[in-house]
Amino acid sequence: MKKILRVGGRVVLILAITLALDYVLTATVFSGLKRTWIAADAANLDTYIWAPWHHDLMPNRKSMRTWGRIRFPWRTDKYGFRTGRCAAGEAEKDHPAIFVIGDSFVEALGVSYEESFTGLMACDAASQGKAVWNLGVASYSPIIYYRKVRGAAKKLGLRPQEVFVFLDLSDIDDEANVYREWPDGTVHFASEPLPAHVEAARDGADGGGGNGPVYTGPPFNFTRFVLDNFASIRFVYDLFLVSSFGEKMSYGRERARWSLDPDLMKAWGERGLASAARNLDKLVQTCRDWHCRVTLVVYPWPDSIVARDRDGIQVTYWRDWAAREGVRFVDGFAPFFDLPATETMQKYFIRGDVHFTAAGNRLLYEAVKQAVDGQW
Repeated sequence: MKKILRVGGRVVLILAITLALDYVLTATVFSGLKRTWIAADAANLDTYIWAPWHHDLMPNRKSMRTWGRIRFPWRTDKYGFRTGRCAAGEAEKDHPAIFVIGDSFVEALGVSYEESFTGLMACDAASQGKAVWNLGVASYSPIIYYRKVRGAAKKLGLRPQEVFVFLDLSDIDDEANVYREWPDGTVHFASEPLPAHVEAARDGADGGGGNGPVYTGPPFNFTRFVLDNFASIRFVYDLFLVSSFGEKMSYGRERARWSLDPDLMKAWGERGLASAARNLDKLVQTCRDWHCRVTLVVYPWPDSIVARDRDGIQVTYWRDWAAREGVRFVDGFAPFFDLPATETMQKYFIRGDVHFTAAGNRLLYEAVKQAVDGQW
């Protein structure tokens, strides 16, 4: 036992010396890399601000952000919408407006604006004299969608001709477990305790936001500290993401598996679907009042691909809902099942993640374009 303890003590000592040297070298010899990592992380944290609908994008920002191993350019306009080539701006405010709303897939994490399906839609629409405004932000769901659409219309001083809703599988979890509405009409985390007296949001539920606290994440993130300060650990982490083990991180996630697992469906899936439908009903009613059209698009996660869930609940439920509500429906699942699952994962999804590569974004864009006959 004493021998084992002595050997263990030596291993711990060697490991401590190695990490200490790594820390020093990362801070000196590899300081340029360290600055790049920290700047990218800071860009991610400084991206989101408070809004009455929970959170929004910081306006007038330009940076290089990271998503896993990927660095990508990211920019917002003065309204806090992600922007790029072909995106609508002041000069296009008199053009027929198209709003695109969704979560991180619409914000397009991991790719440039120009590579995203919203960016591709924007270029097509611009050639037809129309203006696409990207309202998508990571972690949005239907309880936020209709509020953000109304808030965007108020900010811009215009009403859209059409609203494209890209409904994510994770939206059902968000609706059931993550968000709730307070009596003043604002949206908060379900875990956030309701104060005895809730004051109305300063700008109202449809206001421009920006008067509340800036969301900058937790004060200290141990994982980020280790990755930013130890080059060897960062190297191993990056290798893991491109390995076959890293690819497996793309699936096995409950936020997608509610549609495949009867227990999850019973626990919160049904409740989340019902909540999402109620909140999307409000968006549809808003569009009816404005005489605009709603198009609903659904698309898969890696769990859907691996399970070969081609025509599952996320497709059938929302197809039926769209038919009842007079909403145009686009099945974005279909094109992702033309190839074997392994090829689809490698080509269309970021390794170790659930989001699309540039090729995956283009594939979904082509599916939507075909469904609308190329007329945005």
